[in-house]
Amino acid sequence: MSFSLERSRIDKLSKDFVLDELRRVGAQRGSRYFTGREFNQTSTKCKHTTVLRTFGTWQAALQAAGIDSTPKRKQRADAIPVPALFEELGRVWRLIGHRPSKLEWEASTPKYSYKTYRERFGGWVNACAQFIEFRSNPQPEQSLNSAPRSPIINKEAGRTILESEKRNIPLKLRLEVFKRDQFRCIFCGRSPAMENGVALHIDHRIPFSQGGKTELENLQTLCRDCNLGKGGAL
Repeated sequence: MSFSLERSRIDKLSKDFVLDELRRVGAQRGSRYFTGREFNQTSTKCKHTTVLRTFGTWQAALQAAGIDSTPKRKQRADAIPVPALFEELGRVWRLIGHRPSKLEWEASTPKYSYKTYRERFGGWVNACAQFIEFRSNPQPEQSLNSAPRSPIINKEAGRTILESEKRNIPLKLRLEVFKRDQFRCIFCGRSPAMENGVALHIDHRIPFSQGGKTELENLQTLCRDCNLGKGGAL
């Protein structure tokens, strides 16, 4: 009897088994190219390392399964239109039923990566807040990334008018209020992400006309209906 260091793995999966799993994942993704990382997020039966051991290369595996093996061309984050990014964010948000976390986003086979939103909007939560702002008040793309305005100088009074002394709420502060209030009306709980036609307003708790300041502690998120109802009740 001769001895050899070679051995047969008892846990080795058959080539047909791996092909079936590739095809199953491919069917869920429209038979378009997907990466090993995306395969791992979808497959529950094997990992991409098993595929590589079986076929040698990822492209060879996809070709054997009849799936497009041409890698997707990466699109620059700043080249994707904001409405397209928000359309996909809205789709996943409604699918999950709440603001998606990083893991929930990646598990939902989105068109655009988590990193794309983070780089484009300066953070994931900030992207979600700007999405709510966009759905509440659709606006030109350039205004979504506008820099905070400089304080206005009142030349007659000879002093700087602080943001808190102005009625208009800067975009940066609006987003902070949305984040704090979880992107929904604090009265009825409705959100533009979950229901078409809902628009969110930022309301002064103590009315501006009565000395209320434009600062985080004095602002709250209300839908249009609740805000108008509140105004009528005063």
